[in-house]
Amino acid sequence: MKNDMRFTYPLWQMAGIFIIMGFVVLVGYAATMNTFPHGGFEFEINLNESSSIFLVGMLVSTVLYLLLFCLRIAKHNRSMPQHKISMTSLKPQEYLEDDELFQDVTKRATQKVYTYFAWMLPIMAGVYMMFPISRTWMIVGILLVAAGQYWIFYRTIRNFVSSV
Repeated sequence: MKNDMRFTYPLWQMAGIFIIMGFVVLVGYAATMNTFPHGGFEFEINLNESSSIFLVGMLVSTVLYLLLFCLRIAKHNRSMPQHKISMTSLKPQEYLEDDELFQDVTKRATQKVYTYFAWMLPIMAGVYMMFPISRTWMIVGILLVAAGQYWIFYRTIRNFVSSV
């Protein structure tokens, strides 16, 4: 169980979300989009020295993340062939359905995530309607909610595994 990546998979997803969030913030501040009256548009990115360094850092972190993620999945699949992780599956890989106990824990974690979304989405919609928030920060807010989902799922599973 200790080397089962399905337990830490939500943390990997959160890391990917935070990398995407960095790109969203960078593009939100460095990009402009112009539309023309007869159709068409122009997308322009202006990078100063600090945002160029940030972009290079983001690209390096993306490559490192993808490399480590793929290597970790390959290692997991070699060491646990009965619980292989597929990057192309539509079913979330963190679901633990090995036996009835893990199915119950996955069900409880999923219920907590559903409750989280049932509250967060209306709250976010209300905040976005009441305050003049830019698209960039709306997207960052949505990504933070997505990261929160993975944190809730991970914490629920971790609490169960540590108590067993």
